[in-house]
Amino acid sequence: MITLNGIRNVLWCFAAFGIVACASTPMPTDKLALAKSSIDRAEEAQATQFALEELNTARSKLAVAQTAAEKHDADTAARLADEAEIDGKLAEYTARAKQQEQLASEMDASLRDLRNEASRNTGDASSPAVQPQQ
Repeated sequence: MITLNGIRNVLWCFAAFGIVACASTPMPTDKLALAKSSIDRAEEAQATQFALEELNTARSKLAVAQTAAEKHDADTAARLADEAEIDGKLAEYTARAKQQEQLASEMDASLRDLRNEASRNTGDASSPAVQPQQ
Protein backbone atom coordinates (compact mmCIF):
# COMPACT_ATOMS: atom_id res chain seq x y z
CA MET A 1 0.00 0.00 0.00
CA ILE A 2 1.27 3.42 -0.93
CA THR A 3 1.36 5.85 1.95
CA LEU A 4 1.55 9.59 2.02
CA ASN A 5 5.02 9.37 3.58
CA GLY A 6 6.17 7.07 0.75
CA ILE A 7 4.95 9.51 -1.91
CA ARG A 8 6.58 12.43 -0.11
CA ASN A 9 9.89 10.53 0.13
CA VAL A 10 9.79 9.71 -3.59
CA LEU A 11 9.15 13.38 -4.42
CA TRP A 12 12.04 14.45 -2.20
CA CYS A 13 14.31 11.94 -3.95
CA PHE A 14 13.32 13.26 -7.38
CA ALA A 15 13.91 16.82 -6.22
CA ALA A 16 17.31 15.90 -4.79
CA PHE A 17 18.33 14.07 -7.98
CA GLY A 18 17.17 17.04 -10.06
CA ILE A 19 19.24 19.46 -8.02
CA VAL A 20 22.31 17.21 -8.18
CA ALA A 21 21.89 16.73 -11.93
CA CYS A 22 21.71 20.48 -12.53
CA ALA A 23 24.63 21.21 -10.24
CA SER A 24 26.88 18.40 -11.39
CA THR A 25 28.19 20.12 -14.52
CA PRO A 26 29.47 23.63 -13.86
CA MET A 27 29.40 26.22 -16.61
CA PRO A 28 32.70 26.24 -18.51
CA THR A 29 33.50 29.91 -17.94
CA ASP A 30 37.23 29.18 -17.88
CA LYS A 31 37.04 27.40 -21.23
CA LEU A 32 35.06 30.25 -22.73
CA ALA A 33 37.69 32.70 -21.51
CA LEU A 34 40.50 30.57 -22.99
CA ALA A 35 38.71 30.44 -26.34
CA LYS A 36 38.22 34.21 -26.32
CA SER A 37 41.89 34.72 -25.46
CA SER A 38 42.93 32.40 -28.28
CA ILE A 39 40.83 34.37 -30.76
CA ASP A 40 42.27 37.65 -29.47
CA ARG A 41 45.82 36.35 -30.02
CA ALA A 42 44.88 35.27 -33.54
CA GLU A 43 43.55 38.75 -34.28
CA GLU A 44 46.79 40.27 -32.97
CA ALA A 45 48.69 37.95 -35.31
CA GLN A 46 46.76 39.49 -38.22
CA ALA A 47 44.60 36.42 -38.81
CA THR A 48 42.00 38.70 -40.40
CA GLN A 49 44.47 39.18 -43.24
CA PHE A 50 46.19 35.79 -43.38
CA ALA A 51 43.77 33.21 -41.88
CA LEU A 52 40.28 34.65 -42.10
CA GLU A 53 38.49 31.34 -42.63
CA GLU A 54 40.03 29.75 -39.54
CA LEU A 55 39.36 32.88 -37.49
CA ASN A 56 35.72 33.03 -38.56
CA THR A 57 35.28 29.36 -37.65
CA ALA A 58 36.68 30.04 -34.18
CA ARG A 59 34.46 33.08 -33.72
CA SER A 60 31.30 31.24 -34.74
CA LYS A 61 32.04 28.29 -32.46
CA LEU A 62 32.66 30.67 -29.57
CA ALA A 63 29.35 32.41 -30.23
CA VAL A 64 27.48 29.09 -30.23
CA ALA A 65 29.34 28.04 -27.07
CA GLN A 66 28.29 31.26 -25.34
CA THR A 67 24.69 30.69 -26.42
CA ALA A 68 24.82 27.14 -25.06
CA ALA A 69 26.21 28.45 -21.76
CA GLU A 70 23.37 30.96 -21.53
CA LYS A 71 20.94 28.06 -22.01
CA HIS A 72 22.76 26.15 -19.24
CA ASP A 73 23.96 23.43 -21.63
CA ALA A 74 27.37 23.05 -20.03
CA ASP A 75 28.50 20.00 -21.99
CA THR A 76 27.85 21.59 -25.39
CA ALA A 77 29.33 24.89 -24.24
CA ALA A 78 32.50 23.20 -22.98
CA ARG A 79 32.95 21.15 -26.16
CA LEU A 80 32.42 24.15 -28.46
CA ALA A 81 34.65 26.35 -26.33
CA ASP A 82 37.43 23.78 -26.65
CA GLU A 83 36.92 23.66 -30.41
CA ALA A 84 36.90 27.46 -30.63
CA GLU A 85 40.15 27.63 -28.67
CA ILE A 86 41.81 25.12 -31.01
CA ASP A 87 40.49 26.93 -34.09
CA GLY A 88 41.76 30.22 -32.67
CA LYS A 89 45.21 28.71 -32.21
CA LEU A 90 45.07 27.33 -35.74
CA ALA A 91 44.20 30.80 -37.04
CA GLU A 92 47.06 32.35 -35.07
CA TYR A 93 49.64 29.81 -36.21
CA THR A 94 48.43 29.90 -39.81
CA ALA A 95 48.68 33.69 -39.84
CA ARG A 96 52.17 33.63 -38.37
CA ALA A 97 53.30 30.98 -40.88
CA LYS A 98 51.94 32.95 -43.82
CA GLN A 99 53.64 36.09 -42.52
CA GLN A 100 56.93 34.19 -42.38
CA GLU A 101 56.39 32.88 -45.91
CA GLN A 102 55.73 36.41 -47.12
CA LEU A 103 58.85 37.68 -45.36
CA ALA A 104 60.94 34.88 -46.87
CA SER A 105 59.61 35.71 -50.34
CA GLU A 106 60.46 39.37 -49.87
CA MET A 107 63.98 38.47 -48.72
CA ASP A 108 64.42 36.17 -51.73
CA ALA A 109 63.35 39.00 -54.04
CA SER A 110 65.79 41.37 -52.33
CA LEU A 111 68.62 38.87 -52.68
CA ARG A 112 67.76 38.35 -56.34
CA ASP A 113 67.84 42.10 -56.90
CA LEU A 114 71.20 42.37 -55.15
CA ARG A 115 72.64 39.54 -57.25
CA ASN A 116 71.39 41.19 -60.44
CA GLU A 117 72.89 44.50 -59.35
CA ALA A 118 76.19 42.82 -58.48
CA SER A 119 76.32 41.04 -61.82
CA ARG A 120 75.63 44.32 -63.64
CA ASN A 121 78.39 46.02 -61.67
CA THR A 122 80.77 43.16 -62.44
CA GLY A 123 79.91 43.47 -66.12
CA ASP A 124 80.56 47.23 -65.98
CA ALA A 125 84.00 46.68 -64.44
CA SER A 126 85.19 44.86 -67.54
CA SER A 127 84.13 47.71 -69.80
CA PRO A 128 86.89 49.80 -71.42
CA ALA A 129 86.15 52.86 -69.26
CA VAL A 130 87.16 51.08 -66.06
CA GLN A 131 90.12 48.76 -66.51
CA PRO A 132 91.75 46.94 -63.63
CA GLN A 133 95.40 47.79 -63.15
CA GLN A 134 97.94 45.22 -64.19
